[in-house]
Amino acid sequence: MTRYFFYNFFLTSFVNLMLYVPHILIEHRYTGAVSSMLISGVIGTLLTYAYTAALSHFPGMGLPEILRAYWPRWLVSPIMFYVAIICFISSTIVVTAFAVMINRFFNPELNPLAVLCMLVIACGYAASRSTLSVQHIIEVGLLLNAPIIFFVLFKMVRNPQLNWDAIHTVANFVMVRPELGSIAAGVFVFTGFFNLSIFNRLLPPNFSYTYRWLVPILGMIILSISFFVPIGFHGTEAVGEYLYVWSMTADAITLQYGFIERVLFLFLIIYLNLSLIYTMSCWHQAMEFIKSCFPKLKMATDFEETPFINYIICGVFAIAAVFYLFFSDERLEFIFTRYWLTAMLFSYIAIVISVFMLSRKERKSA
Repeated sequence: MTRYFFYNFFLTSFVNLMLYVPHILIEHRYTGAVSSMLISGVIGTLLTYAYTAALSHFPGMGLPEILRAYWPRWLVSPIMFYVAIICFISSTIVVTAFAVMINRFFNPELNPLAVLCMLVIACGYAASRSTLSVQHIIEVGLLLNAPIIFFVLFKMVRNPQLNWDAIHTVANFVMVRPELGSIAAGVFVFTGFFNLSIFNRLLPPNFSYTYRWLVPILGMIILSISFFVPIGFHGTEAVGEYLYVWSMTADAITLQYGFIERVLFLFLIIYLNLSLIYTMSCWHQAMEFIKSCFPKLKMATDFEETPFINYIICGVFAIAAVFYLFFSDERLEFIFTRYWLTAMLFSYIAIVISVFMLSRKERKSA
């Protein structure tokens, strides 16, 4: 069962490339990005340890059930609705960004709204499934895609075109004072723990999260690769000119393996899969948080027939995502993402502290 925790951790860590996290860090490469990454690793690790330790005292319970056991419903319902918005925004940024990338790199004549409509229909239908089904989809999706991602990252790190002098130059700015926006962007890589707010319902009694010591190691490796590899390929100055910096980085190398030559095509296909899986997961969690606001709706991790309310909520998510792309552009979306990451950081800290304190109370009363 520990693998469920790491599935959500890797899913969120990998998808950071689609959430402008590398671009935000690279934008501050001379003004505190390196020190911010170190601090974000500490904050992300502490949040992961605290939240998993707290949830281990509430086996089979999600965040809505935990809060309702101690707090009044009039307080819990607005919090759950706010958390649902956070989950929805993160996934919507990812899926809309990928729809634009398909337009930029695959077919410039294709309308991004048409692409997004096809993506959100698939995501909305998958998100309406049961929690158990969604977790199994995440498992299968990562098992199929993660090895290819690790392979591509390994080839990039070992590529002779990688300029280690440029990486060393930027790393020398480690003593520059960190910035809040960079810290918030770095912490996102570690926020896969928050998916357990719903998926903790699947865990049996007496379950304990193990191998958590791998979180800071793997998280810092993924975060460092996300930040330093584009700098090594494009240089300390040119790297700041790209918004989709990792797409351009993937296009900078080739593979000599039969029909696969441009890494960009392989990269976009893999991240299409990850974007759909991540959006499905976040929409499902947002749906469950919204459903928890209505006392008459029963919470179930599996069911034979999909409740009609699931289709309604996921349909609203799909329509809202289309409107989001229609009324925004890439630069506005980037600015919005920066503020959203900061708001998300403080929201997660508040929730983790609250649940941790409730777990202490539960342990004393047991």
